[in-house]
Amino acid sequence: MAFLEKFGRRSRLQTENSELNSILTNLNNILNTRKEYGSILRDFGIRDMNEYVSCDHIALAVIEEVKANIAKYEPRVELVSMTRVDDKNPLRLSFQIECRVQETKQSLRMVLDTVNSSVNLRSP
Repeated sequence: MAFLEKFGRRSRLQTENSELNSILTNLNNILNTRKEYGSILRDFGIRDMNEYVSCDHIALAVIEEVKANIAKYEPRVELVSMTRVDDKNPLRLSFQIECRVQETKQSLRMVLDTVNSSVNLRSP
């Protein structure tokens, strides 16, 4: 939350929506940033997975990277689960991520699509 917003007259709902939008923006930045590129933080983002040949190895590595990044760079949420989404295309990797907002206990469900480099919020 911005410094000046703390002093503004805002309703609780506006504040919660602002906080949720901030969390979602940060998660989107974390999950769409390549490690060591686009951030001054060396361990921020997901590393290049070209070293792996198998989709299963890539999937495990992505899951570990996402878990570590969310734990370190988005402390407002708790990662509940992260699972690989089956896809008919063997070259596409997608993951369903479920988080819980620490303060409100609101559930967030997202789908991370590594092919399109996108994170989409799903209805809880």
